[in-house]
Amino acid sequence: MKLPFKLDHKQVYLFGLILLVSGMPVSRFLSSFSQVLLLSNWLLEGDFRNKWRMIKNQTSLWCFIGLYLLLVLGIAWTEDFEYAIRDLRIKLPMLWLPILFASSPILEKKQYHLVLHFFVGAVMLATFCSMVVYLGWTHRQVHEVRDISIFESHIRFSLMIVLSILYLFYVIFRKDKPAVLWPYLLVLPWLLFFLFLLQSFTGIIIAAILAFSALSWVLLSHRPVWIKLIFLTVVSGWCIGILYLFADEWNKFNYVKKIDFKSLPTGTVGGRGYWHDTTVKQTENGNPVWLYICEWEMRKEWNRRNWRSFDSLDYKGNKLSFTLIRYLASRGYPRDSAGVWMLSEQDIHNIDEGCPNYLYCNSSGIRNRIHELIWEVNQALLKENPTGHSLSMRYEFWKTAWHIIRQHPICGVGTGDVDAAFRKQYQDDRSALTQKWRLRAHNQFLEIAVAVGFSGLLLFLLGFYTPFIFSQRHSWFFIFFMLIQFLSFFNEDTLETAAGVTFCIFFTQFIYKHEVHNL
Repeated sequence: MKLPFKLDHKQVYLFGLILLVSGMPVSRFLSSFSQVLLLSNWLLEGDFRNKWRMIKNQTSLWCFIGLYLLLVLGIAWTEDFEYAIRDLRIKLPMLWLPILFASSPILEKKQYHLVLHFFVGAVMLATFCSMVVYLGWTHRQVHEVRDISIFESHIRFSLMIVLSILYLFYVIFRKDKPAVLWPYLLVLPWLLFFLFLLQSFTGIIIAAILAFSALSWVLLSHRPVWIKLIFLTVVSGWCIGILYLFADEWNKFNYVKKIDFKSLPTGTVGGRGYWHDTTVKQTENGNPVWLYICEWEMRKEWNRRNWRSFDSLDYKGNKLSFTLIRYLASRGYPRDSAGVWMLSEQDIHNIDEGCPNYLYCNSSGIRNRIHELIWEVNQALLKENPTGHSLSMRYEFWKTAWHIIRQHPICGVGTGDVDAAFRKQYQDDRSALTQKWRLRAHNQFLEIAVAVGFSGLLLFLLGFYTPFIFSQRHSWFFIFFMLIQFLSFFNEDTLETAAGVTFCIFFTQFIYKHEVHNL
């Protein structure tokens, strides 16, 4: 297309990339606008014969195109056409971003690092905005710490933080490192602190696996001894700290106060009878939960003190009565009118928000998550209802997804019928999950297989991992990013949102092109 003025397409391309990475953590509009800009610039640039020559022999690109075309073809055996179109629109970056990078020139090294610096800067800006919300300096209501991630899902935001941390280490340890390193050394601990503050166990576990992998790589490399010692000290200290926290919370969880069951009181101060279930071993802070129960008094006193009914659900969707019983036990209060009366206004608020143990509201975030995970594992072992508990619910999600895949192994249920298939399967399985929590797979591999079967899953794996497996040259920065992405796919359906698919596809293609081909 002939323009009335000369357009520097390379500069527009660089500007579009900077806008895109800057928008990922802080602005969905900016992220979308930048993609329109990049696509328009690509079309206006023309030279399609040369672009075809650049892309025609790239196997992974054709796997992505094949997967997307299979998703389009999946409309043929779909009943929910509207959902299918929305899903195809969300996954559009999976089609055009690989084409863009395959047919665009490689950036200069300074330009490549400039783009990544803008990404880290945008992530830093997002953490500062989130901290403002966390400190209560805005009118935004925060029910749990994950709500401070105001621009994006806390899990996807944690992946961006982990990538930023990885890049900062890459800058510090590469051969042509900057002359001034102190800004990077200041940003690193802040991002690590914020990652733990955000309480995204997905991000924390991925960061821990990366740290252990980096330690193994450094110890086996020909690096100087002092670098090996620093890595060994830092990673070992981190691992020991995490193990100590797990051991400490495990001991606290399993501590049970000695109680003489033969001398338990039979009635409350108000004259109502107690119900004691000594067969259930569930405890909160060492206090057996199912002792000293007088539901009639709890209901009466709670409904006097709070607008949210005793028989309703708390903010997290769990039965408020169950949350109240656990909370009272954590305080060591009887589960009767006297116990409810002893609760402070802050305690009442905590129960409303779905906090079942007062320690979750007072101790550090990482300790809370560890204690909750231990509790969830214990509940799963006891085969209790997993509703509202992220770890045990994921097992239900994965089990349901697998049941669907077994019925439609080759071509899946169709691009638009994923939600409908899950709803039906939950009903057929008579799942204990409440309607609110009957969600999809929360596993990207299973999600693809449900939609378009094992044929689609094969194309998905080839698209993402062919460059990684068959490239003769590798950069550890690219390898570690692929590990971030791979691990996130196990715990999240990362590509089912526009932000997630843009993040994964963009950095897979961008880092691969410049790290593998340019270094």
